[in-house]
Amino acid sequence: MASKPKSSPAKPSWAARHPLAIIAAVLAVCLGPFLDQAIQTDDTLFVWMAQWIQHHPADFFGFPVNWWGTDIPMWQANYNPPLLPYLLALVGGLFGWHEVVLHLAGLGVAFVAAAGVFALAQRWCQRPLLAAGIAILMPAFLILGTTLMCDVLMLAGWIWAVFFWDRAGDAGASRWNYAAAGALAGLALLAKYSAINLVPLLACLGLLRSRKWNWGWAALALPLLTLAGYDWLTARMYGHGLFSLATHYARAHSFGYPGGWHARGIIGLAFAGGSLLPVLCFTPWLWRPRTWLLGAVVLLGALVPVFWLPHDLGLMHPWADPDGRLLKLWDFRLQVLVLTAAGAHLLLLAGAEAWQRRDRISLALALWIGGVFFFTTVLNWTVNARSFLPAVPAAAILVVRRLKASPPGRWRQLWLAAPLAPAAALALGLAWSNFQMANASRSAAEKITAEFKSPDHTIWINGHSGFQYYMQLSGGRPLDLQRSRLEPGDLIAIPLLGDMVTMPPQAVAPLKELALRTHVWFNLQACNARCAAGFYTSDAGPVPFALGGLPTQEYFIVKVFPRIQFRTEPSNPQAVTAGDVPSFAHLAYSLDDTPPAPVAAEVANQVQLAGNAALAGDFATAAGHFEAALAADTNNVVALSQLAWIHATASQPPLRDPPTALAMAHRAAELSDWRRAEIIRNLAIAYGANGEYEKGIQAASFARNLAIITGESEMAMNNAKLIGYLSALQASAPAPAQ
Repeated sequence: MASKPKSSPAKPSWAARHPLAIIAAVLAVCLGPFLDQAIQTDDTLFVWMAQWIQHHPADFFGFPVNWWGTDIPMWQANYNPPLLPYLLALVGGLFGWHEVVLHLAGLGVAFVAAAGVFALAQRWCQRPLLAAGIAILMPAFLILGTTLMCDVLMLAGWIWAVFFWDRAGDAGASRWNYAAAGALAGLALLAKYSAINLVPLLACLGLLRSRKWNWGWAALALPLLTLAGYDWLTARMYGHGLFSLATHYARAHSFGYPGGWHARGIIGLAFAGGSLLPVLCFTPWLWRPRTWLLGAVVLLGALVPVFWLPHDLGLMHPWADPDGRLLKLWDFRLQVLVLTAAGAHLLLLAGAEAWQRRDRISLALALWIGGVFFFTTVLNWTVNARSFLPAVPAAAILVVRRLKASPPGRWRQLWLAAPLAPAAALALGLAWSNFQMANASRSAAEKITAEFKSPDHTIWINGHSGFQYYMQLSGGRPLDLQRSRLEPGDLIAIPLLGDMVTMPPQAVAPLKELALRTHVWFNLQACNARCAAGFYTSDAGPVPFALGGLPTQEYFIVKVFPRIQFRTEPSNPQAVTAGDVPSFAHLAYSLDDTPPAPVAAEVANQVQLAGNAALAGDFATAAGHFEAALAADTNNVVALSQLAWIHATASQPPLRDPPTALAMAHRAAELSDWRRAEIIRNLAIAYGANGEYEKGIQAASFARNLAIITGESEMAMNNAKLIGYLSALQASAPAPAQ
């Protein structure tokens, strides 16, 4: 009897045979659109270090930088180790310093990290390519993959160290795998200090595989020796061990929250859920229907009372949300709740997987994710999405291991694509928002330089981040609070959303406002009318991102009138001497201004009498005294402005005279060089009295911004209210006849 022919095994698909090509293509699609992203946040420090290293490779921190208001050594401004700047120096030296070139190097680093996720997933789950794809779509990975910071490079060393350490335990594997793991862990530490958490993780992985000691475990000493050697070397070079200095900085500057540790715990969960958001998208695919529906009801049922009870959770600092209004908005509170639930779900998922399977991989994933959460929420100086990046591989592999059986045939691809589609849309939308936010600074710097750069004056930079980088490229000078000397006619470029230093009142006036509106759906690092988010640090908001878009990016060119000599000393001189960054509690400066023309005694007396009458509510008498003052001195600014206010706000004629009020108020603003917010506020009121609401809103905005620039917070608040009042009048005014 003839035997049946043996069926040949199915030929692997092209994707299965070329997984790295698929990963490269996915990264190109996801990160390619952002290759021209402007330098932003701490990118600036890493690029400056790389440019220095290109010419001084043995002295990576050996130059000063003005990042905290005055010139300090770079080792004092940037505590991260220099592995990434060395890579950028190599790339920039060979191919130039254009953003596209630098981001292509970052794309290569992201590929190494994603390939590491795939390699480890091949050992730990059945769909390694899917795990790599999920990892790429994690907001923590995708957004940080568009930056020039050290996080993804650290992750690349981290994931490959875990891979070689795990492979070292295989039967017959070379002990050199242990050495490779230790060396890669050391390189990860030279990218970012938080890779120190890799050492206990590798130790736990070794214990889970075998409780017997072997000499390969001595490789765990390599990252520790690397860190100790780096600390010793930098102490010899700069007088301070920079790892020791970084740990001191983290302790000294740890962010607390008004709500204490329970608030920090909620924020940690929200950042875990948002930074690793695809885990939430896959929820129905990870549990039985009854289980996940019941779990959602229980989890949300536990969290809803926490968020909706009438008490302040203390999730936001008073300076970020002064009146505590944001978390009273139901839509923003709902977003915080959902992301908090997503973070709690991630921890529950890791625990459930470890409990149900009780194998070394499930336990390892639970320890990995739990360790990152503990470090970020409890030990790190601030909660941010960057610190959750090391959990990306573990979360992606966990999702794939938990996937239930998929339908056969062509439906399998649709079944897997269903949760990937919203995950990709969210991640790319967030990356686009980050792209727009970064590019706004570059665009503003280019426009300011094109219009105002001149050999006749200096443009000073009041703020840092990417705006400072691009302004300095075109010749701008960062404001030094200890020694800068500003001459009359100099200009100051100020981003209102940045770390701005307030200027002396009546010494400056805005020359031009540049408002850049970004058309995005998500907010990553700002506080606006509807939400507050802090992807890079949670002191800006209790979630890594929120729906609501970015506020308008406002930049001001401010003209200097008197000579200003800054001579502020740090309020923490002993800490600065010990290596901490300087802090300036109060500005110290001297003004060399043209003395005002003397006010005649009679004029001063009339203004005083008018002020007393106005305080008593007798505005008719006050108006008479102001008119008498103007009869003696037609250019008296106070009399002009205050009489304009009376004519604009009085309810009955003859005191009410809006046209005269507008003429007087405009004259007062011109005579004061537009330097006094209260005078410009009265001009806004006069515009409103004449029904010119749009011009009134513009004048009130000018006054508000001037008050912000000069640190007059109460005046800024009053003008903000005036803007709202005039806007309401404008909205209710009848449309003009056609």
